[in-house]
Amino acid sequence: MASSSFDNVAVRLKNFAKSFGSKVVHTNVTFDVKRGECLGLLGGSGAGKSVILRSLVGLEKPDAGEIFVEGQEISKLAEIELLEIRKKVAYVFQNGALFDSMSVFDNLAYALREHTDLSEDVIRERVLKGLEEFGLKGNESLYPASLSGGMQKRVGLARSIILQPKVVLYDEPTAGLDPYNTRRICDMILRLKERGATAIFVTHDMPAAFLVCDRIAVLKNGVIHAIGTRDEIEKQDPWVSRFIEGEEY
Repeated sequence: MASSSFDNVAVRLKNFAKSFGSKVVHTNVTFDVKRGECLGLLGGSGAGKSVILRSLVGLEKPDAGEIFVEGQEISKLAEIELLEIRKKVAYVFQNGALFDSMSVFDNLAYALREHTDLSEDVIRERVLKGLEEFGLKGNESLYPASLSGGMQKRVGLARSIILQPKVVLYDEPTAGLDPYNTRRICDMILRLKERGATAIFVTHDMPAAFLVCDRIAVLKNGVIHAIGTRDEIEKQDPWVSRFIEGEEY
């Protein structure tokens, strides 16, 4: 059971360290994400933003430190134990990561068929409701190859939350999208936030980050260099302001 120190914390990284061979990515990353909060995770290319997301679902193991999800330390869990964590944590991949051989309907239905005992009638009802909510009604019979990039990302987002996760991890969800589709994705993220979902939003898209995130954490040199609201982090270090404006890397 989660201790009282986790009463309002959905995700916690504590002294997280990770290297790949001789390349040191993180040396001592520590931060909390409050329940219902959307935390933006910013940093230059190679700063290790996606490494943190992958670690939160057990796809990477830290060299040192601890990872807590809903009060449970997950870094030492076996693969079979991680299955229960992955039901609580949705990972929205940058490219949607859809199954090319499956229709849009079956992409969304897959997790429900694998991880629940719902009947096909209930699964169909939930999938169609999800597609309608994400502006995808009428596309259930299509295959990923026939969808635009923006539609693929929306299908990926709809699929990732079909199990009603407590935490959603967004890995560059607006990358490569035009302003219209970027806004649609942001609106969907805000809608999920209104329902109480906790989120970590990895991005290089500063306007999107400031639109959907409650706080921002900036990675630099293997640690959290600054964390807080936009005003707070810009006051913490002039470098952060330059980074946000694209003048520093």
